[in-house]
Amino acid sequence: MSAVKLSDEKLVEFLWKSSLKSFPAILDALRYLDGKWVPEEAEYELFDGTTGDDSTETIQIKVPQIPGIPATALLAFVIHAQAFNLIRRMPKRMAAQAGSPEEIGVFYELTPSGSYVVTVLEILTDASAERI
Repeated sequence: MSAVKLSDEKLVEFLWKSSLKSFPAILDALRYLDGKWVPEEAEYELFDGTTGDDSTETIQIKVPQIPGIPATALLAFVIHAQAFNLIRRMPKRMAAQAGSPEEIGVFYELTPSGSYVVTVLEILTDASAERI
């Protein structure tokens, strides 16, 4: 499988549309997600069809916390990075225990394009730090 190189235009678009608005924050988030198992919790609420309620389900996701990055911004960033093929997400379901919700473990890793973005951000943040 050959790696598709991220174009300059796509890199600029990724950075511009990111929910995280600083290079160090984007770099921290990508580094954090690379090779990380993140627990997710699925809780299903089933309604009784005999009362006329429709059967629905809700999923609550536990978002990891990175200092300085709000959970909602990190969740939006993960979705954004996946759309640009910078990270891969591989879920693994764990069996539900009696009385507890089903657990889902998700493994994140950088794609070759994600590694390229990390390298670019490292250079940008190092250059910014040297000017200070």
